[in-house]
Amino acid sequence: MKYYIVTAKCGHVGRDYYIPIDFPIRAESRTEAAKIARNMPRVKHHHKDAILGCREVLFEEYKVVCEKNKTDAYLLCHSSSEQKLLCDIEERKIREIKHEPQSNRDDKIHYLLKKRKIAERDYLYQYKYAINRWEGGVVL
Repeated sequence: MKYYIVTAKCGHVGRDYYIPIDFPIRAESRTEAAKIARNMPRVKHHHKDAILGCREVLFEEYKVVCEKNKTDAYLLCHSSSEQKLLCDIEERKIREIKHEPQSNRDDKIHYLLKKRKIAERDYLYQYKYAINRWEGGVVL
């Protein structure tokens, strides 16, 4: 077993905000450590980028992070009201960066119109081909 420190996005601090928390994890590989951390309480499970980092450490650093987490007020709170009273989360929370959509609406409309035009042209070609064949003519 190896020792890892996995940094994850933790929630319950407001919409579009997160708190990065280091979790000490014992696992066979980085991938396994990341999976374990993703399923821990308070981690934003449904985010693709919930795991910010994963690094292998020595046992001494692992123990230091364990002790730090045992005294972390945010991890010890049981409710949102307790969190507001005991934790000073305003200093620790980070605004999540919203990514722009890969294509805007105008590009999508342009693409759909172009696709429709090609489909109409193919349909007309097939229609002319079918009529010429039915009449015994040659395709133009």
